[in-house]
Amino acid sequence: MRLLKKTQLVCAVLLLWTVGAYAQNVVKGKVVSAETNQPMVGVSVFVKGDNLRGTSTDASGNYSIKASANEVLVFSFIGCETASEAVNQRTVIDVRLKTQANQLDDVVVMGYSTQTKAELSSSVVTLKGENLTDVTSPDVGNMLQGKAPGVLVYNTSGQPGSQATIRVRGTGSISAASDPLYVVDGIIGGSFNPNDIETLTVLKDAGATALYGSEGAGGVIVITTKSAKTGQKTTVNFKLSAGVKSVLSGRLKMMDSRELYDTQKTFMPEVLFNAQRPESLLGRNFDWTDAIFRTGVVQNYYASVAGSSGKTNYFVSIDHYNEEGTLINTKYARTSARVNLSTELYKSLRMNTRVAYTNSRDYSASAYQTLEFAYGLLPWDNPYNADGSAKDLMHDSSLEWLSQNRYNIFYNEQYNYAKSHGNDLSADLQLIWQIAPWLSFTTSNRFNTANSKYVVYNDPRTVSESETVKGSLSHSLSEGWGISTSNLLKASQSWGSHTLTGLVGYEYGINKEEYTDVEGINMPQGMDAMNATLPYTNGGYDIWGEGYSFFAQAQYSYANKYVMTASFRADASSKFAPKNRTGYFPSVSGSWIISKENWFADSRALRLLKLRASWGQTGNSSIGSYMYLDSYSLSAKYQNNVAAIPVRKANPTLGWETADMTNLGLDVNLWDRLEVTLDLYHIVNKGLLLNVPTAPSTGFFEFTDNAGKVRNRGFEVMVSSTNIRHKNFEWTTSVNLGLNRNKVLTTPTPEGFLQSNTNGSVTQIVKPGHDIYSWYMPKWLGVDPSNGDPVWEKLLYDDKGKVVGSEPTNVYNDAQKQIVGSATPKFSGGFFNNFRLYNFSLNVACNFVYGNKIFNLDRTIMDNDGAFTNYNMVSFDNGLKWKRWEKPGDAATHPKAVSFGNKNSNAVSSRYLEDGSFFRIKNITLAYNFPKKLLSKLRMQGLKVYASVDNLATFTKFSGMDPEIDLQGSSYNLAGMYSSPYPVGRTFMFGVDLTF
Repeated sequence: MRLLKKTQLVCAVLLLWTVGAYAQNVVKGKVVSAETNQPMVGVSVFVKGDNLRGTSTDASGNYSIKASANEVLVFSFIGCETASEAVNQRTVIDVRLKTQANQLDDVVVMGYSTQTKAELSSSVVTLKGENLTDVTSPDVGNMLQGKAPGVLVYNTSGQPGSQATIRVRGTGSISAASDPLYVVDGIIGGSFNPNDIETLTVLKDAGATALYGSEGAGGVIVITTKSAKTGQKTTVNFKLSAGVKSVLSGRLKMMDSRELYDTQKTFMPEVLFNAQRPESLLGRNFDWTDAIFRTGVVQNYYASVAGSSGKTNYFVSIDHYNEEGTLINTKYARTSARVNLSTELYKSLRMNTRVAYTNSRDYSASAYQTLEFAYGLLPWDNPYNADGSAKDLMHDSSLEWLSQNRYNIFYNEQYNYAKSHGNDLSADLQLIWQIAPWLSFTTSNRFNTANSKYVVYNDPRTVSESETVKGSLSHSLSEGWGISTSNLLKASQSWGSHTLTGLVGYEYGINKEEYTDVEGINMPQGMDAMNATLPYTNGGYDIWGEGYSFFAQAQYSYANKYVMTASFRADASSKFAPKNRTGYFPSVSGSWIISKENWFADSRALRLLKLRASWGQTGNSSIGSYMYLDSYSLSAKYQNNVAAIPVRKANPTLGWETADMTNLGLDVNLWDRLEVTLDLYHIVNKGLLLNVPTAPSTGFFEFTDNAGKVRNRGFEVMVSSTNIRHKNFEWTTSVNLGLNRNKVLTTPTPEGFLQSNTNGSVTQIVKPGHDIYSWYMPKWLGVDPSNGDPVWEKLLYDDKGKVVGSEPTNVYNDAQKQIVGSATPKFSGGFFNNFRLYNFSLNVACNFVYGNKIFNLDRTIMDNDGAFTNYNMVSFDNGLKWKRWEKPGDAATHPKAVSFGNKNSNAVSSRYLEDGSFFRIKNITLAYNFPKKLLSKLRMQGLKVYASVDNLATFTKFSGMDPEIDLQGSSYNLAGMYSSPYPVGRTFMFGVDLTF
């Protein structure tokens, strides 16, 4: 009987324990970031072994779930270490999630939204601010060069303050601009200082850019400026850097006195040579390029204060950049300031205000001759008198001058100038209302205004007596302002393994631009005031612009493994005809994180394997205003009245240019030490905004229409590795490569159309089946070894006009124009190595371009085979093994030199098309970070000193000063054409970075 009672008692206890153990109680808690202590939204919370019982944290990081005392809760979030907590008898469990070492949880700012690196389904590249500012430049484009696959950056000018040309995945537009769109702090447009950048993100495919449909065809660059974090202690940062800059001469070397004398002696008639080239000239040897260029000085001073006080976070900065150019009379100065404030007005309402101001001053050479003549003037001409004053060639005809152009650079530059200054102010007001844990509303509003003035002064002392205009002064003034508003409603809900987020938005913008230019002449010497001149010309315009957009985006994620995103945007712009004013831009993208599948769970090596795909459309409206209307010029007069002259024909159907984009990508992370990103893309720009030729009988030569298609497709790869990782030594490497193939698919006519430089001497053809920048000129075959004649290719045609063969010819006019290469590179990329030894660091950055053809226009004058005896010539001492033909049988690169030219050998042909490939050591920086023990005694948070060099060395076969040639054509030059550009410089800098 006792045994029975004991047995019943034990059973009762066991039963009570079992019931208690399996009774499901409500467990609540909060999940925060271990690094920032901020609440984490969207964290998956589930019972271990039962994925059907799960939930996720709300906007405040809170969760609630039913679980038994003997069960375990699992907390997981993309990019964070998974945490497990045994329930036991607890009803409140708070968790701090740590970021994984591979940083897959790095937040990528997409403009309208943010995503973690791991869940991205689009092709993007994100760089931190400190990874940009290793290069000394006021332009973020120069800093970006070589650091993002598929992003081709050309630093095409050494002019201080100049901006680089950026092309994301090739050039798809012809007449319209192909530049990327900038988004600053979530709003399209805006200004920023590179030192204030927190992150820069390049959006490359439609999955990321389609939400910016109206301007995203050229890619999108999203800038996030620095701000303070809640609870942050006050941090003060000073950056000071200074250095010197010298011009890069590359392989270009002009002949000195002896080489030019000996060369001209070989081809000039003896009588003429003895008369014009006395041996006494060998005693003169003025180096024009050495005199026109100088050592410039570069300085940059930056200070910022960031912190948090009560409910307000603040960031304030001021920056001053000053650069003296390597070309005389050129310099640039910029002062900028920024204030970013964030205040919690109520528990659910936050206000962000941002104000940025920039003042810039730019000084350039007063005339193009200053740079162009620096190469062509003869070494026998000295620009200075015996007393050191510059020779006045315009008014003293007795002064000897042998060069073709009687123009003294140094005399003119002491009186003349070209300068500009400008101001830019941008102010943002943003309100974020957390309506519910899963719902928020954000309104971002911006006002910006800018003005500039450009002045060119030509003193009467620099004008020839024969000129009717005795000096001139021109003022060009522009002023503009804009107001924009962007309003977003965002929602996010999670249940179990499912997460659904979405947004809808509306944007509106209006802007106005005013421009006025006036020119006066015949002022007294030294008087550069407009009221001291006689009125000569005037012009200007007053333009309004307006646009609005509706857009939406939805994203669904299952188990943090499968992500699908869809977006749609409708844009309306006043630039287009009323019937086609609105453009519609959809996109879809998806990603599959294969490494999260169960069959990869035991892989220790594979941390991430993700497949991405996207498709979508973006738009381009980068043309002038009112292009769809009949336009008239009112600059003429008739019987003392203003006369209207038609200048453009109306196009009532003008609409959007669109880019159809497809992308397939793969992301791999091995051992948290090796990251590989692969992308394949296919882009077709259609309905191109093109200046289409029209019949002269209409009274016009062209009008703007939607015509033509251009395709870009290519391959991108980026590999980042941690080669060595020890406590006192670390070595990381990053390599990226972008390969692009461009092809014109259709044009208004099957034969295509030509584009040329100012005087029409050099041409490119835009023709179906070929690259958009295809060089079109006679084909050079070389030098006839028997007689030294130039040889070109003569095409042979049948009765139907089809090419059936070719033969060599030494008659230039018999050599027909044909496609002989492209200005577009075959591929480009960058190579980076970072080393850390104790407190020392060494960073080496390189970039490269391969497969483009540069047309060297300068050589038609300075490598002319005797055609021009009053211009200096390019020296053969350039390492390219050039050789002049001298006798029968010579295998030469250059024809026989003949006085006044050898059968047009220096005429435009593929002879002057050169390989533009190069490999450049872009930057080397050696730095030392002072140890923390010493800093704590000094009450400092950080102290770094560094020395750096930009453009240390360039390896190329190009014969000019620099192979970085602009891929954006202008009214003067074609894309890829070299014509006396301002060469970039080599900069040596020393800097100090202090943080308190």
